[in-house]
Amino acid sequence: MKRIFCLLIAVNLLLSCSKDRVNGNIRHRVQYTTAKSGSKTLENSSDNRYTGFGDYITSVTPYKFTSKINIMCYQDNWDIKDASTHMISYVDGHDNDPRYEIATYADFSNNQEVEITPILYSTDKIDGIFKQKEVTFTYFNFCPYYLYQEVEIPVQYKDITINQFNEFYNERYYCDSVKSGNVLKIKHVPFITRLFQYGNGYPWAYVFGNTDSTFVFNKEGNTVPASEHWPFGGSTMNPIIRSNKYVAKTVTMPVNGETIEMISTVSFDTENLIQIYAGQDNIPYTSDDIFLYAPNYWERLNVKLDIK
Repeated sequence: MKRIFCLLIAVNLLLSCSKDRVNGNIRHRVQYTTAKSGSKTLENSSDNRYTGFGDYITSVTPYKFTSKINIMCYQDNWDIKDASTHMISYVDGHDNDPRYEIATYADFSNNQEVEITPILYSTDKIDGIFKQKEVTFTYFNFCPYYLYQEVEIPVQYKDITINQFNEFYNERYYCDSVKSGNVLKIKHVPFITRLFQYGNGYPWAYVFGNTDSTFVFNKEGNTVPASEHWPFGGSTMNPIIRSNKYVAKTVTMPVNGETIEMISTVSFDTENLIQIYAGQDNIPYTSDDIFLYAPNYWERLNVKLDIK
């Protein structure tokens, strides 16, 4: 009888604990789109041009635009070594966890939408949520292995071999473009290496939030440690794009069977993304013509987080 009484007490304690236990659920959805940004700085006008690459010829818009993602995550504090830092990771290129597979590839041009099972990093994670009642995600980190595009270039290039797409960029990257007539299939690095003359030659990460402007951090390619502008990594020699195209959002952890949705919209305005210049000879439609992403192309990338 005494044992039964003790057992009933234990059961009551467990039930009372379960009532207070945070056991809600968060669904995570991400939509990729090429929606226009509406920014006047991105207009295809004469004041949005480069100098030093010959006369401007024209701009073209990719009909296909995708990405293979290395890292994509939300984060509340910049220092990941701090025990109070919370991170929701949708993609982590350093981890072969199958939960990441569906989010690794993004199709912007087809308005792809995916539901993701993320991995949480913190000292207070439990069953897919955090014990901390409210978490304000100050940063969104987007690090693509590459941005891939297929685009029709002017028909005048149909029988022209373009030197830029047969270049060696660094010890880790060859330009692996495929040109068939006037259709070009290519990853993004050749379009941006001429814009970054230091370090490894191109940005490694696009860090959104905790800034009121958009700019290039570590343009010189110095070795820099983790900081407010480099919030989740160790030392790097790459430029980092810092962007204000994201508004911090506070997420209240769901309780007692409640389910909420975190809906992320990642958009890249690809209209007239690629600009073409006449190159060193300044003669249009010759092999030395230069193809570049438009000035401040990173301002075309936007992130929005909604909670439902």
